[in-house]
Amino acid sequence: MPRELLELEPDEKVLVVTRASFRGAAAASMRATFSLGSGRMRMKSFDAWHDAAIASGFPPVPPEMFVAATDRRILFGKPTFWGTAPSGYWSALGYDHIAQTVWVRHGFVTGVAFGMAHGSIVEIEAVRGRKLRRLVTVIQEQIASRP
Repeated sequence: MPRELLELEPDEKVLVVTRASFRGAAAASMRATFSLGSGRMRMKSFDAWHDAAIASGFPPVPPEMFVAATDRRILFGKPTFWGTAPSGYWSALGYDHIAQTVWVRHGFVTGVAFGMAHGSIVEIEAVRGRKLRRLVTVIQEQIASRP
């Protein structure tokens, strides 16, 4: 069933866009590299993460995602076939649902934790973390500027 994609609202400005994966994607990929059914093993890890994220109030996201912080919200989308940013996004998360964001390096992986307003935590990660760290800075600035 095709998913209806979200578009940018009129005058909505994209402040930063970066690639990310579910928390544990790098480790799942490493474990799966040396086993049969590696794709199935990785998706099993994603499904466990996704169920917990949805229960925490995080929007539905793909295993490999583009995350765009705008001046109004955070958008999540799936990369195109060629690996570029999508023209539309799967889901959105309002800044009012986030209490805090932080980033931390885990070896070669940079992780981002979203502290949700009601107390739960959801994490995403990326191997190349510079843009992900910039995403956190932009989100923190947007949260701080809200009344």
